[in-house]
Amino acid sequence: MENNINKKLNKEWKNIIFNGIFAALTLLIVILFHKRIILATVLLIIIVAIGLIKWKSKLTLILFIFGGIFGAISEMIAINYGAWSYPINNVVNIPLWLFIVWGNTATFLYQTSIELKKIGIKDK
Repeated sequence: MENNINKKLNKEWKNIIFNGIFAALTLLIVILFHKRIILATVLLIIIVAIGLIKWKSKLTLILFIFGGIFGAISEMIAINYGAWSYPINNVVNIPLWLFIVWGNTATFLYQTSIELKKIGIKDK
């Protein structure tokens, strides 16, 4: 029984590490390729495709879509009111890759919260 618990914990920690790599690659791609909007967008789509294939979750896909849309729209609104700006953009004052970054953020947070619950970290 203890061996099964250890295997489960190892699996959950591997999933958390995957999620961390997913987030780190998302950030690294933006840092390295933010000026090359199409390249950054394509690389981020590859990253999220790998994540969605691994996670195999319709809810995660839905969260990706909603996170991408609402996050990017929020930024468009903030930019419209002068909160900040992007020096290179191609979609209503934001770069196209920002939709993917917000979607990746939503999926990362959701999937990581699932893994943390599985290893025993509860909300209350």
